[in-house]
Amino acid sequence: WCPELKADDPTKQGICSNHICDTKPGDDMVLTGPAGKVMLLPEEDPTTDYIMVATGTGIAPYRGFIRRLFTEDTPAGQAYKGQAWLFLGVANSDALLYDDEWQKVKEEYPD
Repeated sequence: WCPELKADDPTKQGICSNHICDTKPGDDMVLTGPAGKVMLLPEEDPTTDYIMVATGTGIAPYRGFIRRLFTEDTPAGQAYKGQAWLFLGVANSDALLYDDEWQKVKEEYPD
């Protein structure tokens, strides 16, 4: 779907999203996750700077990182003194996930 055209755009095809959208009730689906590959922030040095780059739903792990560092009351967040940059690429503003959260963190931590 293309918001600008207000119509389906066959040039914009996502693999996973389209697969899920094309399934019918009762269809079998095999799903697996990354076993044993947990993405964790290194917390040894609270002055570490982070540069995060994501597109679309790839933002999910970085959402957790940002929350851990800035919005949750955690030892890592209390000790953190570095800078974190998040670069998020989306096709249009309709695809911008969690924008209200990003704006709130940006307002509370402008540096």
